[in-house]
Amino acid sequence: MQVRTLRWFTPPTSPRPAPLFFGQERALRALEAAFRQGGHGYLVGPSGLGKRKRLLAHLEDRALPQEELVYLPLGEEAFPLVLPPGEGKALVEGVEALLSEFTPALFREKGFLYAKSLVESRYEKEAEALLEALGEEAKGFGFALLEGEEGLRLSGKGPLPPELSARLEETVLAYLDLRQRAQAEVAALRRGFAERFLLPKVEALKARFPQAGRYLDYVFENLLRAAALEEEPALEALYPKLLVTGGSRVVHEPNPIPERLFGHLEYEAREGVLSTHLGLLRPGALMRAMGGVLVLEAHRVLELGSYPLLKRALATGEVEPLTPRPEVKGPRLKPAPLKAQVFLVGPPEVMALLEEDEEFLELFPFRVEFSPEIPYTEENVAYLGGFLEKEGVPLTPEGLAALADEARRLTGHRDRLDARLHRLLDLAKEALAYGSPLDREAVRRAVLAREERFGLEEELYLKELKEGVVSLQVQGEQVGEINGLVVVEGPLPTGRPVRITAQAGPGREGVLSIDREVGLGGQVFHKAVLTLAGYLRGTYAQVGALSATVSLVFEQSYGGIEGDSAGLAELLAVLSALASLPLRQDLAVTGAIDQTGRVLAVGRVAEKVEGFYRVCQNLGLTGTQGVVLPKANLPHLTLREEVVRAVEEDTFHIYAVEEVDEAVELLFGRKAYWVHERVREALEHFQKLENGEEKA
Repeated sequence: MQVRTLRWFTPPTSPRPAPLFFGQERALRALEAAFRQGGHGYLVGPSGLGKRKRLLAHLEDRALPQEELVYLPLGEEAFPLVLPPGEGKALVEGVEALLSEFTPALFREKGFLYAKSLVESRYEKEAEALLEALGEEAKGFGFALLEGEEGLRLSGKGPLPPELSARLEETVLAYLDLRQRAQAEVAALRRGFAERFLLPKVEALKARFPQAGRYLDYVFENLLRAAALEEEPALEALYPKLLVTGGSRVVHEPNPIPERLFGHLEYEAREGVLSTHLGLLRPGALMRAMGGVLVLEAHRVLELGSYPLLKRALATGEVEPLTPRPEVKGPRLKPAPLKAQVFLVGPPEVMALLEEDEEFLELFPFRVEFSPEIPYTEENVAYLGGFLEKEGVPLTPEGLAALADEARRLTGHRDRLDARLHRLLDLAKEALAYGSPLDREAVRRAVLAREERFGLEEELYLKELKEGVVSLQVQGEQVGEINGLVVVEGPLPTGRPVRITAQAGPGREGVLSIDREVGLGGQVFHKAVLTLAGYLRGTYAQVGALSATVSLVFEQSYGGIEGDSAGLAELLAVLSALASLPLRQDLAVTGAIDQTGRVLAVGRVAEKVEGFYRVCQNLGLTGTQGVVLPKANLPHLTLREEVVRAVEEDTFHIYAVEEVDEAVELLFGRKAYWVHERVREALEHFQKLENGEEKA
């Protein structure tokens, strides 16, 4: 069937403000289900769909809990405490105020100094009485009591009498006991004074923050001990650390190394000793997202080694900050509760790898799937324009229509739009250099510029074709030769014809693909060759076992070949070689086949048609050239305006077929039954030669 009507272009459309998830309603429903149930999830879809940006934008206006996280030291350990909004900051400020009031000035109060002087005076009098008694006794023996830096001693002539020596020792011990009792009573006085001063403040804090009672008792006891011993308290070991307060609870961590994900405790060197304290504790993304949402790139979590730690945290519901090496002196940190909802974002290939892990599916039960394509509707085109305008691209209805055409070409389907909006945004921004607001001409020039940047290989190919380096005919007829169509993959996939040849003769090997034999063909390519052989067996079963060997090859092809889209072309070349009937060289063929003779759809037909059209232009259009393709591929013909116009003007042709026989009649120029009869005659002749019934 010849196709004459190929116009598919988008009519001018005015932009319309776009919903955030236009065309991705399935993903939105999955997200809302995850938020309702509070489960972790993962966003999957090709790059360029704006998965992460849409999620973050969706969460911008969502009210999220603002709980605060404080770490409190308690001896050799530090434990986390989650408090309502503002309470964490209030606790820290209260403790800081308490510690700031514990100063030397506290013990310069008149009341304390008076009480201290009374204690010291009483003990001084007792000490003086002891020394006076010893001095009087020493005089009786002719000795004098002296008090110096070395302590008490007796000075006199002759040896010290034993009873006086014993009395001296007794007095010294009593004197020392008096001093110790004096110091203890002063220490108790200092402690009691500090307790009376600090206790109301501590009790007030405990009443407001009962969850921090153990910590406040620990601080209180440390201050009282420091007061009794007349020491400066180790404030670094007492200060709490406010890790999470205020701010956005929607966190995107682009570099999820374990330290940035879970938090870590830094350390410092003082006089050659490595030490740390809570002031050096840094929060991780899982902590900063407390009560909110943490968004991570799946491939970064994997490649940076954080995935096993993340799984453990989600499974236990705890976030354990990373601590320094064992020789660093400091508190041991207890894990904090994990109160963030985690979403991983990634392409299908990365997510497929993660989904092989059963534990992953248990921890991330919500799959949020973004479609790479959305339906082509006037509404979605208008929304596309709204998205571009929101991103700062001014455009006209004609410019939007041209961009929609490119979106449809990217999907390879007239009724679909490419959902990779950021690829279209890149093209739109590039087109702004040729005109603003964006119109059709600016988009056309940007597309041509992009094709030129990637077009050197195609340019060299066309040059070699014209010079005859690449052997290809686009007019006339040849036996056992046909122009197939392939796609050269790359940043900008390009269609290109390839000469397929077949040679047939008596034998028992059936269809022999040279490319397959030398290892250039992929598995799907092998399948297509075997399917071709199955068609031959079924169609010519009355002849009996095929007594023929037919070799097939893609001429001047030196790289790997994959796919089944050349199945129809290969079959026609085989039939031509068997029947010794010529095939038209002005028609290129693409399409897969099944064993019953149906022609099946293939990929990238628009690129293939345009590739053959360029070759015909290069070698000279004759008005008879064209492409034979599966009828099922007609919705995929998103052809450039130039090719559409050529078809409309009958300078280039498109033929759509559903059965092998339709293609046989087009390429051979004869009725299909007649061609099949010639093939049967050839097979019967080969069979007789193989059986020795005839001579060549």
